[in-house]
Amino acid sequence: MIDIAYLRANLKEAMEKLQLRNVDKTVVADIISIDKEYRKVLQSLEELQSKKNTFNKTIKNLTPKEKSTKLKEIAKWSAKEKMEDKKLEQLANKRKLLLYGLPNIPADHVPVGKSDRDNVVIKTVGKKTSFAFQPLDYMTLAQRLDIIDTVRAAKVSGTRFGYLKGDGALLWFALLHYAIEQLTNEGFTLFIPPVLVKRQTMENTGYDSYTAGGEAYYLPDDDLFLVGTGEHALVPYHSGEILPAESIPLSYAAYSTCFRREAGSYGKDTKGILRVHQFDKLEMVVLSAPDSSWDQFERLVSIQERLVKSLGLPYHLLSVCTGDLPKPSAKVIDLECWLPSEQTYRETHSASNCTDYQARRNNIKFRNKENATVFPYILNATAMTPRTLISILENYQQKDGTIAVPEVLRPYMGSKKSISKPT
Repeated sequence: MIDIAYLRANLKEAMEKLQLRNVDKTVVADIISIDKEYRKVLQSLEELQSKKNTFNKTIKNLTPKEKSTKLKEIAKWSAKEKMEDKKLEQLANKRKLLLYGLPNIPADHVPVGKSDRDNVVIKTVGKKTSFAFQPLDYMTLAQRLDIIDTVRAAKVSGTRFGYLKGDGALLWFALLHYAIEQLTNEGFTLFIPPVLVKRQTMENTGYDSYTAGGEAYYLPDDDLFLVGTGEHALVPYHSGEILPAESIPLSYAAYSTCFRREAGSYGKDTKGILRVHQFDKLEMVVLSAPDSSWDQFERLVSIQERLVKSLGLPYHLLSVCTGDLPKPSAKVIDLECWLPSEQTYRETHSASNCTDYQARRNNIKFRNKENATVFPYILNATAMTPRTLISILENYQQKDGTIAVPEVLRPYMGSKKSISKPT
């Protein structure tokens, strides 16, 4: 949630920046109008309270007649106070509802654009994999090696589901084990969070679209939602708390099964496991002091790069434009790995700085060095998903149809150097 004090002090700037995120400036104007009315009513209440306090201090010095007159006046004040209290609550709720609808303010260094076509490549690392033979796409490889089965998954669960099996499952767990080891060495605390969360929990992360837009799976009998990412359950972990200064920054990693309807992706990537309804994910979340959040952002991106580099995968980094930012994010860098079969890069990782947007919605604070309570900045970043496995299958395919196992993963696969068809 955007700080109302920021909107009051920087109305023109806020309108301009939010217009870059497709927000009509009249929405911001409405919030300011309601806020002005809210402060006017609040001032009236404070004046009434001041009058009552003054009366209570002087009542013993009044004559019975003066006291009777004043008590009648106090009764009028109390009746007005009750009405103003109700009006203040209504205005506060209306202002909060509109504030909840706003996306985060984009950072100054975010490229301006309307859609993902306007995202900007800022770095390319590694040579695109070349082959002395015609490379196959990952699903053809996986089916020949019997390590991914979407046909039987469709029989059991419907479209956009898949089985990882045999060496496919082993390769995924090797990736996961390797990434967890790297993160714990970096000081991350590992979590396995709940995958069912309350509506307010989901919305407090800033992903109202998951609940309102049909992207989330919902259990009406329990009024619970299945998470779309570990962030949904991990960010609210400290909701309503004031954290000690020495605890910041906090570095957490969540391993979670995630569920998405993919409601807005009709017809996209319907085959294989690139875009599915259920997948496992290792996600990083950092709670940072505001003045060091961009250092933490660079740290998260560097961890992602280190993981992908060590796997020997060509990739590039994209700076996501204003029109393509997720609602809670002020800045996003996507990491996309090279897929030889498509001759393009596909997203495997993403990193976001959500500034204090999620902390405000979850009422998470910490004591700074001056012992004042302030909102931390919250960041999130992908550590590992099966999309990285897809890139490995394509980039490490051999002429004989086997898949070479990246050297860093071999210790987690019983020193196996390649994946071949089971005999």
